[in-house]
Amino acid sequence: MNVHVIGQTELRLTRFDQEDFEIILENKMQRLSALAMFVTSLGRCTFAVLDHYALRMDVEIENIVTKLTWEFAHGPTRFDVINMDIYWPELPEKRVKSVARAAHKCTIHTTIHDCVNININVFNHAESND
Repeated sequence: MNVHVIGQTELRLTRFDQEDFEIILENKMQRLSALAMFVTSLGRCTFAVLDHYALRMDVEIENIVTKLTWEFAHGPTRFDVINMDIYWPELPEKRVKSVARAAHKCTIHTTIHDCVNININVFNHAESND
């Protein structure tokens, strides 16, 4: 899996089908922080659910891209909102809503859903660069 660190509160996960774990820094001054690792774990856990779902539907997973952004609350500092956009070009239109429901079933999501708002959007097209 590749982890593209885009900013302090944004990353993209790609190449879930790879066994290797590669960190790609968009800016050499960045690091994969503990908080970014936590969000990466949420994205990877969600992918595990999607991978299982894909096996049942016989849909390819190689081109899935997950974009994650997050916001903090203060007093004490903690995650307030995590936004996850899942781009799955091979996903049939009729499966978009069911995949969105399934994405909410990963173990990390169900563990933290009472204290962190997690918004998930599923798209059956490639991520646009605009």
